[in-house]
Amino acid sequence: MRLSKPIILYLPDLLIYELDNYLKRNYPKFNIHRVYLYYVVHYITIRQIQYSNKEYFSLDKKYLRSVTCSNIDQYVKILVDGEFIISDKKYTIGQKSLGYKINEKFIKGVNKFKLKTESKFSKRLVKNIYKKKAHYSRLEPYLRLMKGEFMKMELDYNNAYRWAENYPEDAKKLSYFTSINQIEDKRFRYFKRNRTNKRLDTNLTNLKSDLRRYIIGDYVSIDIKNSQPFLLGVFIDNIINISDTYCCYLQVENYTKAFGIKGIKRVLLIHQNQEKAEMVKFRMFYNSVLDGTLYDDFISRYTGKATRNAVKDIMFKVLFSRNECYSKFIPYEDEKKVFASVYPFVGEVVKALKIKDHSTLPIYLQRFESFLFIDCIAKELVSNGIIPFTIHDSVIVKTKDQQRTIEIMDEVFKEQVGVIPKYKITNINE
Repeated sequence: MRLSKPIILYLPDLLIYELDNYLKRNYPKFNIHRVYLYYVVHYITIRQIQYSNKEYFSLDKKYLRSVTCSNIDQYVKILVDGEFIISDKKYTIGQKSLGYKINEKFIKGVNKFKLKTESKFSKRLVKNIYKKKAHYSRLEPYLRLMKGEFMKMELDYNNAYRWAENYPEDAKKLSYFTSINQIEDKRFRYFKRNRTNKRLDTNLTNLKSDLRRYIIGDYVSIDIKNSQPFLLGVFIDNIINISDTYCCYLQVENYTKAFGIKGIKRVLLIHQNQEKAEMVKFRMFYNSVLDGTLYDDFISRYTGKATRNAVKDIMFKVLFSRNECYSKFIPYEDEKKVFASVYPFVGEVVKALKIKDHSTLPIYLQRFESFLFIDCIAKELVSNGIIPFTIHDSVIVKTKDQQRTIEIMDEVFKEQVGVIPKYKITNINE
């Protein structure tokens, strides 16, 4: 297989130096290929980019064996024994694999490592890439057009790397160099629907917003203000006041199937009880998310002190965390109490919808978002000759298409959910 250019791995400079010294003192009983050790470190960096909200990352051993060697576990052990990577030591048969992260004390400087173009390892990597991309032919026509536009997109790589080089934190710098390189080398660009939440995942969705300004071209980003709370508000309102809607995620039989009849009845009972006690503040919450002012309104209504970022963090923890752990410990209990002090009804509803499984609600909202943005908005934009880049709850389009894009988004939201959210419009080059 002919390779046009070498594959580049960005690695922590200090880790490579100390790893070489470690191997001189503790060389294993088998002949090792250092590149496989480097690739495990690179693989963990990629996982960190893709799942930035996690601390430890599982290793897909089947994949790693397919591109490296059958005894890759021995390479992982070397890295663990030398404390170059750290394990969370949490393993449950059939449920959870061991998680790993790079030891931060070795993340100093960034080393640009080129794989030999004609090596078997490079060939296996590229072969695996093309195998993963075989599903592209099964994409719907409008998604194939979006994928084509995404593959043509370019960054101002020189200035993007220069920005990353000047970033003060070495761990983030390593991540940013890797992200830029994965876009520059188009073999590593990916475009796929997530099986769990149906989101469209690409290299852009995990790219730091500061680096998106280096996309070449005149583009604007159109985001929904307080997106997840907006979708939550629409969902709760629909449970309380069932309305005619085209949106499959707001039809009774569908959300009852997701949360169970008992789960929906709990929400209605909470509403009934709090309504009697004159405690319902849902309308305040709903009006705030419709106006796109949730975080500012929260600050003004909260009796303590809070910042916008703190409120966003509280909202994230309320939506995504478990109600309680097996030991009856309540994760982020203080944050949940703060939220409930301002919006008690919404806090109780979120808790009720997570009784069966805490992941059901966030996944449901993400699927709801994906249906609106990918299956409705993006599809309608393409049919109107506007091919967007999507980043979950936002679209990036050419500036000349801004007005028509907003009109289409308004039409979709009005038809599907009955209300139109507020947008934040940004020139991505600024």
